[in-house]
Amino acid sequence: MNLLPAIEARRARRALSTEPIAREVVETLLAAAHLAPSCANRQPWRFVVADASPALEEVKASLSAGNYWAQVAPAIIAVASRRDLDCVIPDGREYYLFGCGLAVAQLMIQATEMGLVAHPIAGYRAAEARAALAIPDDYTLITLVVLGWPGDASKLSDKHRAEEAAPRDRRPLPDVIAWNRFSFTDATPSAG
Repeated sequence: MNLLPAIEARRARRALSTEPIAREVVETLLAAAHLAPSCANRQPWRFVVADASPALEEVKASLSAGNYWAQVAPAIIAVASRRDLDCVIPDGREYYLFGCGLAVAQLMIQATEMGLVAHPIAGYRAAEARAALAIPDDYTLITLVVLGWPGDASKLSDKHRAEEAAPRDRRPLPDVIAWNRFSFTDATPSAG
């Protein structure tokens, strides 16, 4: 099996340097994200880059304690969207979250290819992060993507330092693939 090296190398790294990231580098990451496929080419993603005071410090103030490692990041990208910015299928399927996920995945692969860490997080107080970046209430703040150059792992907690050095841990591929019929044992029984 031949996978792209950047896909194989991508990890949720936490050891970051405080070294600034040039605006052109961030623009390259955003261009990669922007080329992601989307339903009917609607391109639902909206990126707000925090890379300067006071926005960056205010976004960092919204982070949960478990994301202490992101306090040194030179940039954080907020990914926001709205339901109506992408396809809504008559049976209720909403594609905007999927489209934004595809865009973030491409950003992460591009970052890995360029030697950067791009780590999406869910651990933040959304109302504070939204306020810091003036994201309107009718938008969903989907994730924050922490950006940085690789840094010194000795500054991480014992747990995170061990995770940084550990081999990648993924479920075996057969655990997440079914052929021709859903056959997973982790399925939730339907309410009767």
